[in-house]
Amino acid sequence: MTITRVATYEYKNDYLYVIIRQSPEHGPGACILCCGIDIMRFDALCRGKSGIGSNPAFKGLQILRADISAMALKKGASSRPLNYGQCMPISPRGEGWYRESMLLDNVTPKMAKQILEFGVRDLLTKVLTVCAPAVMIPKTLPNPAELQTFIQSLEVKQTG
Repeated sequence: MTITRVATYEYKNDYLYVIIRQSPEHGPGACILCCGIDIMRFDALCRGKSGIGSNPAFKGLQILRADISAMALKKGASSRPLNYGQCMPISPRGEGWYRESMLLDNVTPKMAKQILEFGVRDLLTKVLTVCAPAVMIPKTLPNPAELQTFIQSLEVKQTG
């Protein structure tokens, strides 16, 4: 029996997650990308900031998928559709999550780390541009718990 080590790069908190996991069963350099945003948690921050059917958290995650595909292409990788069921074992569970997934090919560990950080920053920027436009996003990406505290502090400022 051969055991293959699989690297996983992840950024998770109660508001959002981006996970990139090597997926040798899809070929050398293949990774699955699983990402999600808890729309209900962002609702306190985003309520009343956009039109009907234009939830910034929902739309932000959809656009993130396209942005990551474009970034991967620029770095020599490619993307293709992935059945979300492959993300279920490694993604947060519960109500309120909107999720996206894709398969990335020709990804190096360095590229996976860059995509992870880009994904978190890009998603946060997209949501906060609409929901809290005056807020400056931290220059250095905080750890997941610190980012969660940061987002929670924005809810108080926006709704208080």
